[in-house]
Amino acid sequence: MKVRIYIILALFTLLFIATTNIASAQVGLSVSPPRVYYSIAEGESGTQNLLINNISKDHPLDLAITFGDWEYDEYGNNVMFPPDSLENSCASWLSLPEGTYITLQPGESREVEVMMNVPRVIPSGDNVQTAMLYVTQMNPVDGVDAQGAAIRINVRQGIKIYRKGLVGERRALEITDMTFNRESNNFVLAFNNNGNIWTDGVIKTTIFNRTTGKETSLSDTPFFTMPGNVRKVMISPGETLEKGEYIATVMLDYGDETILEAAELEFRYE
Repeated sequence: MKVRIYIILALFTLLFIATTNIASAQVGLSVSPPRVYYSIAEGESGTQNLLINNISKDHPLDLAITFGDWEYDEYGNNVMFPPDSLENSCASWLSLPEGTYITLQPGESREVEVMMNVPRVIPSGDNVQTAMLYVTQMNPVDGVDAQGAAIRINVRQGIKIYRKGLVGERRALEITDMTFNRESNNFVLAFNNNGNIWTDGVIKTTIFNRTTGKETSLSDTPFFTMPGNVRKVMISPGETLEKGEYIATVMLDYGDETILEAAELEFRYE
């Protein structure tokens, strides 16, 4: 098995779709946008607004707004922490001028201002900080589960918060390894985010069977990374591979107008 990692000069368009979760019809909460971005220098402050909506037709919502931390694990899953647990946390920089508790009547919406005050001095080189804002229902509603058992229902939604400084953005992804795991029938792509800004994009994968001459383009695999992330992404070939000698090619398309990180893997499937 042989891996070749290289850089391709290219021009592609980055497209990503952000979604937000909606709770059940019996009691529901929506908060938008799902991500909030600040671009503020040291010692400065700024505000962003969230729209909180009680989508229930029957139940008022008593809501508490709190802050926490989050990060991606090795495979891109969200991991939650208490506020100020992480070195890149900005949870303590955030405040709610209108208070941390609100009540929404059925169908009512309200705009909430979230203020960020950046300290005058932050560690040199730390261009990105993050936090999580939680909107949590404090008055549970009686309901039943799928088996008909009585339960208490309450909803919570998390909104990711990002802050970046005013230094020039440097996007730099580096592929470090690529393997084919025969047990899981997946390609495993390892790469690092060596830049100073969050970087999102898609992984484009093609598989060429040199034995049969068949080439297959797989569906794009989205990814999300933060500075310093060391990531692994599982890429499914979508079907059981035929026997033969293969070349798998992957490309990290992350919106850079001139550079695309890519790698090739040669392997035999029997």
